[in-house]
Amino acid sequence: MNRRMAENYISDSTSILSEAKEARGRKLHHRAIRLSQESFELTVKGILRAVGIEYPKEHDVSDALSDNLEKFPDWFPSQTAYLEEGSAWLAERRGPSMYGDEIAGKPASELFKAEDSRKAVEYADRALELARRLLHEMFGSP
Repeated sequence: MNRRMAENYISDSTSILSEAKEARGRKLHHRAIRLSQESFELTVKGILRAVGIEYPKEHDVSDALSDNLEKFPDWFPSQTAYLEEGSAWLAERRGPSMYGDEIAGKPASELFKAEDSRKAVEYADRALELARRLLHEMFGSP
């Protein structure tokens, strides 16, 4: 386990999510999605670090959660389906939210709407809630 690394990931993830919410408020939905994905990814990697799992060096690390359920507290496995769903949804939108659709010639700002950014922020927010609960239980962290 690496408490300091996990706590740092969660701290950074919190800051990034704040930026995502600000982008959403400015109707920059593609940026809100991109930042939410970054926050979510860092959060899940922080969760994995907290329980001593070396995560894959890729954006969607949800398989590492389901492959290691025995390392988590009893309440956590029931949350992995949500985290896997969020990870897949956000990872799929990661590239388009940054680069747009190059084949169709559409910039990222034209690809996403308010509902998309709401969903992205919601995924990242919930992941952080779960991470904070886990770290608090494991380490007494706030």
